[in-house]
Amino acid sequence: MRRILLAGSDSRLLATRAAVLSKTGAAVVHHNAMETLNVLDRETFDLVVLCHSLLEDEVAIIVDKVHQKIPGTKILMVTSDLDGYEMPRHGQVDATSNPEPARLVARVRELLQVASYASPALSRKGVAHVHLGGGPGASIARWK
Repeated sequence: MRRILLAGSDSRLLATRAAVLSKTGAAVVHHNAMETLNVLDRETFDLVVLCHSLLEDEVAIIVDKVHQKIPGTKILMVTSDLDGYEMPRHGQVDATSNPEPARLVARVRELLQVASYASPALSRKGVAHVHLGGGPGASIARWK
């Protein structure tokens, strides 16, 4: 099962957004910024979703830790802009989405589809990935 880590500072918003994201069929866990940093030391995820409620410094630290601990994991920044055009506050996120539930679910499904070609969660559980160049479909996985 795919795993999503959702990070934000508003516990009510996180709970609501986690319920929305569960419609993707993925297991969703949600934490505040400090808990997110701790869980990244112990667990892997296929996608990390950052809420607009996080402070800019928190976003930067979480993004850096994701890249360090589980490289290749996609990071989605949820914007506060309904059009979804707000630029990410940290340049190393893979995508942005507006907070509207249907659009957010569609964007997450798209990113999980891309992540399925080189899942970091699988990599730490005995799968080696070989990238053959080209697009996402050019990667293969084999058991170690």
